[in-house]
Amino acid sequence: MSLRKGAFALLFAAAAAAQPPRGWNDYHIIMWSTGEPRDRSLWIDRLRELGFTAEQCTRGCDATPYVAKGFGFYVENLVSELAFLHSRRPLYDADWQGYTSSRDKKYLIRKPCLNDPAYWPAARTDVLRWVQPYPALRPLLYDLRDELSIGSYANPMDYCFGPHTLAAFREWLKSQYGSLEALNREWETSFSSWEAAAPMTTYEIKDRERAALAAGRPENYAPWADHRAFMDLTFAQALDRFRGYIRELDAVTPVGIEGTQMPSAWGGYDLWRLSRVVDWVEPYDIASSHEIFRSFLPPDTPVLGTVFGSDMPRIRRELWWRMLHGDRGVIVWDDEESRSIQKTQEDLPITARGRGLAEIFSELRPVARRMIGLRRLDDRIAVHYSQASIRAHWMFDSREDLDTWPRRFSSYEATYSRYARVRDSFLRVIEDLGLQYNLVSYEQIENGELTGEGYRVLLLPQSVAISEKEAAAIEAFVQAGGTVIADNMTATMNERCRRLARGRLDPLFGISRSAVGWRAGPAGASFHVGSTSQAPFEIFEPEVSLTTGAARYTAGGSPAVIENRIGSGRAVYFNLDMHHYGRYRLTPPRGDAYRDLFTALLRESGVEPAIRVVDAATGAPAPCVEVLRYKGPTSESIAVMRNPEFGATGYLKEAGYPDNSVLEQPARIRVLLDRASPLTEVRTGRFHSTTGSLEATLDPWSPVILRRATAVEPRSSRPRPPGRRR
Repeated sequence: MSLRKGAFALLFAAAAAAQPPRGWNDYHIIMWSTGEPRDRSLWIDRLRELGFTAEQCTRGCDATPYVAKGFGFYVENLVSELAFLHSRRPLYDADWQGYTSSRDKKYLIRKPCLNDPAYWPAARTDVLRWVQPYPALRPLLYDLRDELSIGSYANPMDYCFGPHTLAAFREWLKSQYGSLEALNREWETSFSSWEAAAPMTTYEIKDRERAALAAGRPENYAPWADHRAFMDLTFAQALDRFRGYIRELDAVTPVGIEGTQMPSAWGGYDLWRLSRVVDWVEPYDIASSHEIFRSFLPPDTPVLGTVFGSDMPRIRRELWWRMLHGDRGVIVWDDEESRSIQKTQEDLPITARGRGLAEIFSELRPVARRMIGLRRLDDRIAVHYSQASIRAHWMFDSREDLDTWPRRFSSYEATYSRYARVRDSFLRVIEDLGLQYNLVSYEQIENGELTGEGYRVLLLPQSVAISEKEAAAIEAFVQAGGTVIADNMTATMNERCRRLARGRLDPLFGISRSAVGWRAGPAGASFHVGSTSQAPFEIFEPEVSLTTGAARYTAGGSPAVIENRIGSGRAVYFNLDMHHYGRYRLTPPRGDAYRDLFTALLRESGVEPAIRVVDAATGAPAPCVEVLRYKGPTSESIAVMRNPEFGATGYLKEAGYPDNSVLEQPARIRVLLDRASPLTEVRTGRFHSTTGSLEATLDPWSPVILRRATAVEPRSSRPRPPGRRR
């Protein structure tokens, strides 16, 4: 990095640490509209009338009309080569068709190759040319690319096998393995030189997989998984490089990406790596991507979501939920099918959709402004984000595809990824208990952040692939008094997706296995622990037996909910199927047995909700209600909101999810507080004198938000505040 670039980077970092990015001490409502308005000046007036604060401005477009009107804008799609969309789509389609019909690696050279040194001088010149008109006009954001990817979205494609990428990959392998002998040992290959070393394509690794399984040998995906890891790194480094170019001209405005995909083995979608190289993001919230980015990004990072269509109750619910989860604004998609303003008609009349959105904005934005700057509180629960496990599970799930795996498109993966459903189920059960968590990456765990950040519980949702460093850090966490809870198949591969002889954490959990392998679902007995109206528990791995652990349950001769005390902490191995909790919870009381189990285990680890929400009539826990807490300098806020499954009427419907209709009725609730104090309802201004509880009607589309003065405690008794060191 040059001295000049380094100075700009330090300046940006210092500014980001001190306050929100310029212009982001407000909640922004941004229009993204197709087509040109009949009258640009009147168009901006109409947008402001509806409550919009900014509009998208494609690179090369004149932004001075926004400045003249005192209206915000952001600059979009600065680097077309980061995606295969529109005019670039035929490039990808030709490679995909050629490769899948011939398997010839000549079709696996990405255009452009991001490791080709010849690409970057012209790329730098282009991005500086596109950015140059804007810094003086003070845009809100720079967007590198919408719906960007190494290939097409998160669809499987073995980019990149070009000579420049393979050369860079070999250098990376040297840094990872140290010697060719170590590489051959891990990959089970026999390369005679580094120059001969090459990764396996998916077709090749699938052939190896089938041969291994037929012969009863363990799977070893390392020659494929290492290449996917390197391509994730390549993609993140490319984004960081472009961000650095933009900062040469503008060291203040955030640089980021929009239209991001779910966590995936494909497309460069390691969300941990991406979070390290962007200053803002607009994620498609598939497979909890929103919560993953929220966990990884600094607190003041602008995170946006996009809303579509004209279903106003659904839009109201999405916008309130996203704002409470940290979004700093919203992008409204506006096209011929759903116009907010008739932009080509005389006088640009406002539509019914526009009036409906304006009503939502008017109720949400004043509250959102008051929430900016508050610190979100969590309950020191960490949930493992494992990119290596994402790769392994893609290989597992795609076994059923045989050689049709190239058609396992990202839209299909969103619906049918077993791993995504398990991870979502872990997150939802914590939310349903009135608790909050953070996703914690593989790298954060390796760096000791479980103990360093004061976490009390770690959840491992089907974390099948774990490194030796991760395992050591998890063991140290338990020794120091933490609780780790895993479901099944845990740590039976290393981080390179090579099958191990036994689970790396089996001694921690006090278990042994008569076999190590993957299965799609539970293979053991099922049993009820409560009412038969609740879904039964299902033993996942009947081959698991006890060593030093003790089982809470036994069914069909197999143990379940196995606990093992280690040092000052404990490890819990469910040996149960968590896959369907996300679905069960939408039809109470189907999911209550899972919720009761987590309640007991977390309480035994000293984790209980500070605020509880119960049915006002029965006193039973209110189902699918989320509680969020925030702290300011002199007060704290509490938000209570229905927590549906947003994908249930979309991409998850095909996977058998019911809709959210059970949760779309008003409910009379009682909010039980951890201390008696005067309360103010933020949205209505209504004041309640000192009380330890509050009864309210919970609207299915929007939250109840309460504010109270911060409790003052003696300095010596104050706990270490939750939150992330940055």
